[in-house]
Amino acid sequence: MAHLFTYGSLMFEDVWNRLVRGHYLSQHATLNGFARRSVKEDEYPVIFQANEQVEGVVYYDISAEDMVILDAFEGEYYARQEVELWVKNEPIRACVYVLKEEHFDIIDPKPWSEALFATEGIKRFLAHYKGFSI
Repeated sequence: MAHLFTYGSLMFEDVWNRLVRGHYLSQHATLNGFARRSVKEDEYPVIFQANEQVEGVVYYDISAEDMVILDAFEGEYYARQEVELWVKNEPIRACVYVLKEEHFDIIDPKPWSEALFATEGIKRFLAHYKGFSI
């Protein structure tokens, strides 16, 4: 079983619960050394290595079955990597989906807004995102 750090749509229960079958404990976490940006003409963000910090949610002890579903949901643009996170000033190891360098052309230079996604973007995301047909 692995822990998973999420920083975009998967931080939201409406998205997370449509994908996974298990029930997982979660906590706020911080990932250093990465930047989060919007994707051009879409609702969700990506992360890549940079001298910044990303706030998100870590889910604990994800089953192998649910990791397969999450890998399929994230798709070919991402590589799952193991990283060090900070939870309540304590380091932990977790996986995270990082944008592959060959797909950097989809990055919008503007930062992604969690608040804007929560109030507007999630509705469009849930209505249109094809990843739920896994």
